[in-house]
Amino acid sequence: MAIPTQTEMFQIVLRFMGDSKERKRIDIIHNVRDMLGLSERECALVTSSGVPVYRSRVSWSVSYLARAGMLVKVAYGVYKISDYGRAAVSKYDDARALADEMNKAIAEKNPWKTKKKNSSKVTEAEDSQEEEALPDPINETSPQEQIDAAFAQLNGDLQDSLLSSIMDKDPGFFEKLVVDLLVKMGYGQGEQTRITNDGGIDGIIATDALGFDPIYVQAKRYSAEKHVGRPELQGFAGALGSISRGVFITTSSFAQSAVDWARHYPHATLVLVDGKRLTELMIQYDLGVSTEKVYRIKRIDGDYFGEE
Repeated sequence: MAIPTQTEMFQIVLRFMGDSKERKRIDIIHNVRDMLGLSERECALVTSSGVPVYRSRVSWSVSYLARAGMLVKVAYGVYKISDYGRAAVSKYDDARALADEMNKAIAEKNPWKTKKKNSSKVTEAEDSQEEEALPDPINETSPQEQIDAAFAQLNGDLQDSLLSSIMDKDPGFFEKLVVDLLVKMGYGQGEQTRITNDGGIDGIIATDALGFDPIYVQAKRYSAEKHVGRPELQGFAGALGSISRGVFITTSSFAQSAVDWARHYPHATLVLVDGKRLTELMIQYDLGVSTEKVYRIKRIDGDYFGEE
């Protein structure tokens, strides 16, 4: 079958999410692709920037349905259908009608929405009853905001893909990854400790040539549902011994009790890096990613034209 249009994809994604299950964005993309039974040729079709067309359309569908309130974000990168979304699935058989409802919901949530301009022949009473203009969701913000939003969306998809790729690897790969990241960030030379009998320490960063004041690292490759709690941090702190700096990195997140305990731990500085921050740093320091395309945005040169 042909790849559904963007309008059709909104309805397909919302219907797929109608079973009320929580899913990561990357899983929605893969599941919808499989459900549609796209051919290898269709899966290979890419946009001008090299992103598969089906992936782009599913991902944007998730974003706009979430903005409309038809999907809700239950965790970082994880979505489920809302009551409003379920009602919309039942109400609209036509993809265009559903898209119109979605656009209207997005416009209603837009804090910058404005009323239609008054005609000189419209009375004050008539004007007060005019419906507010419903901007197209693509054009409801400035071009710069649209670019920023698209960039953030692409990075969000990339972060989801990075976490998915990390989870597909073995724990030893993740331990090496976090050491490589700290080295890339300029903290010093790093080494991965032995996989077993490492005393809870997965990596050591030597911050100077003689190895004074090293940084100890622990890496936990947990699924999104499993939070790092206070006991894990207490075990890590115990493994530090006399070392005054430690970094605990996980693919999931930290329980608030763990965050509070680490913040007030008196014997060492403990830095906590969750999955979201980890992937942000990987993108920032080009670890496990490569630049696909560069866009240069230009503006008027005020100096040349004598403008202040």
